[in-house]
Amino acid sequence: MIDLILSTPLGYIVYFAYRLTNGYGPAIIIFAITVRILILFPVSVLAHKNSIRLLKLQPEMNRIKRRFAGSKEQINEEQYDLFKRERYNPFLGLVPLFVQLILIIGIMRVILDPMRHLYGINAADVDFMFFSLDLLKIPSFTDFSLELLMPLFAVSSALGFCLVQNAVSPGALGQSKGVNNGMTIFTIALSLYLSLVLPVAVGLYWTVSNLAGIGAVLLLNVLYDPKKLAPEALAYIKLNRKTVDELREERFYNKTLLVREKTDTARFRAAKKHLVFYALTGGQYKYYKNLIEYILENSALQIHYLTNDPNDAVFLRTDPGLIPYYAGQRKTISLMLKMDADILVTTVPDLQTHHMKRSIIRDDIEYIYVFHAPVSSMMQYKESAFDHFDTVFCIGPYHVSELRRREELASIGRRNLVKTGYGLYDELSDNYAGQLAREAASGADDRLPSILIAPSWQKSNILETHIDEILDKLLGRGYKLTVRPHPQFVRLFPEHMDKLQRQYVEFISAGELVFELDFSGNDSIFSSDIVITDWSGIAYEFTYCTSKPCIFINTPQKVMNPNYRDYDLEPMEITIRNKVGISIDPEDINEKLGTTVELLLAGEVIKGDDIRELFDEYVFYPGRSAEAGGKYILSKLENI
Repeated sequence: MIDLILSTPLGYIVYFAYRLTNGYGPAIIIFAITVRILILFPVSVLAHKNSIRLLKLQPEMNRIKRRFAGSKEQINEEQYDLFKRERYNPFLGLVPLFVQLILIIGIMRVILDPMRHLYGINAADVDFMFFSLDLLKIPSFTDFSLELLMPLFAVSSALGFCLVQNAVSPGALGQSKGVNNGMTIFTIALSLYLSLVLPVAVGLYWTVSNLAGIGAVLLLNVLYDPKKLAPEALAYIKLNRKTVDELREERFYNKTLLVREKTDTARFRAAKKHLVFYALTGGQYKYYKNLIEYILENSALQIHYLTNDPNDAVFLRTDPGLIPYYAGQRKTISLMLKMDADILVTTVPDLQTHHMKRSIIRDDIEYIYVFHAPVSSMMQYKESAFDHFDTVFCIGPYHVSELRRREELASIGRRNLVKTGYGLYDELSDNYAGQLAREAASGADDRLPSILIAPSWQKSNILETHIDEILDKLLGRGYKLTVRPHPQFVRLFPEHMDKLQRQYVEFISAGELVFELDFSGNDSIFSSDIVITDWSGIAYEFTYCTSKPCIFINTPQKVMNPNYRDYDLEPMEITIRNKVGISIDPEDINEKLGTTVELLLAGEVIKGDDIRELFDEYVFYPGRSAEAGGKYILSKLENI
C-alpha cells in the first residue's frame, strides 16, 4: 500500500529526472525541487493564508485570554467560537509538516532501493557519486570522509530555512520567540538525524528541499504579504511583545514569587486554623471587610487569609488577628485538598467543580459562600455553582428563593441559607452619608449635573461597543461626564483606555470629561446624579446609597446558566432593572439617550422614596450585614 501510494509515484519522478540528467545526484536535486513545487507549495499556500487569518485574530485571542484568565474551559470555548466564525482551521498550519514527514517514508524507500525505481537501467551504468560524495553511503564518525559534510549542509540549510521563516512567515510572526525557537530546534534536529542515519542522498534531498523552501517562503510573502494583509495585527503584536529585559525581569519576579509561595504555604499548612478566608484576587477583600472586622472586634479568633494575588492589599494590613498567605492557583489546589480548618469562607463559586475542592482529610469543614455582587444566583453563575457549599450568605430574599428552587430541581440536600444582606452596601452607605455631611458643611452646590458611565467588564460591555455613541450624544450639553471602567477591564485592556483618552483629549482638557482609573475611592459614585451602565452591579450600589436613578443599555446579557428559566423565577436584575432606572436598547441610543437623561435629572420619572422602599424589600438587614454574618460564624465556632 505504501509503495502504491508513495514510493511508486515518487520513484517515477526520480526516474524521469535521471533520464533527463543522466546523473543520480542531479536527479535527487530535481526530485527535491519538484516535490517542493508540485506537492508542498500548494499546501503551503493554504497554510500561509490560514496563518494570515490567525494573525488577524491575534488581538481578539489575546483579549479572550485576558478576559477569561484562569478558566481554560471558557478560553477554549470562546476561541473555538472565534475560529468557527472567522473560518480559521488551527490544524491547517501543521499540514506542510505532516506532508513532509509522510513524504520522508516514501523518499526513504526510493533512495534506500534506488535501482527498483530506475526502471530498465543497469546498476553498473548508474553513477552514484556526486561531487566526490557517495550518495549511497551513510555518514559515519568512525570513517571520516567527505560524506560527513552532508549533515553539515543539511543542518545549515534547515537553520537558514527556519531563520527566513521566523522573520517573514505570518505563522511565526504571530507566535512567541519561544515557540519559534522550539520549532527551529526540532527542524534542525530532524535534519541532523536523517542526514546521519540515512544515505547521503537523503541529506542531499533534505538540503535542496530546505533551500527550495526558503524560496517558497519568500515567494509566498510576496504573493500574500502579511504586512499588507494584516498591518493592524502586526502592529498590535509588536506593541505587546515583551523585550528581552522585560522577559528577564519577569523570570526573576517569578522565581522570587516561588520562594515566597513556598514559605507562605509551609506556614499555612503548619498553622492551627479554625477560620480561613480564601480570595482569588486582591479586589475580593472589600467583600469580606466588614465581616472580618466584626469577628476581630468581637472575638479573640485568628483569621487565616489565603489569597492567590501576591499584591493583595491584605498584606499591608497590620491587624494582629489577620494572618495573610500567598499561594498561586495551582498550589491552592493541593492546599484545599488537605485543608484542616473548621470553617472556610470564600467568594469563589464552583466548589468541587473547578480548582477548589473540598478537603479529603476532613469531612466536617463548613464551607461558606459570600456573594460578591447583588445578582441572581440562578442566572449569573453556573447551575451547580453552590451545590457543594454547606452554607450561603444571602443578600436578599431572591437568593433564598433561587437556591431553594435549585435544591428541588437538582434533588440535593438543604443548605444553610443565612440572611446577611450585603456588607459593601453598608460601607458605601456610611461613606455616602459622610460625604453628604461634608457637602452640606461646605455651602451651596453650583456644580454641573454629573453623569457616571460605569460599564461591566463582561463581553460586549458598553465601553467596548457603544462608548462613542454615548459620549458623542452627551458631550457639549452642559454635563460633567465621568467614565469609570471596571478595574478588570483596565487591567486586561489598557490599550483600549489609552485609545479613548487620546480620542477625547479635547474634552478632557476642558474638564468636561474624566476617565477615572483610580478605584480607591467612591467620590464619583456618590457625587453623580445618574449612572449609565449595562449590567454592572455598580448600578445597584449607586442607586442603593443615593436613591438616584440609572440608565441601562441593553447589551447582550451574560447568562452562565442556560436553564435558569426552569426555575420559574424572574432574575433580580430583570425585576429591579426598570424600577430603579430606564432601559435603552443599543440601537436607540442616539434617539433616546439625551431625552432620558433630561427626564431622570428632572426627578419626575423615578422617585428616591420608591427606590428606598424597593431596597428595603430586596436586601436583608441594611446596615447590619457584618453583625448577621459575624454572629453566625462565631456561634458555629464558640464550642470548638
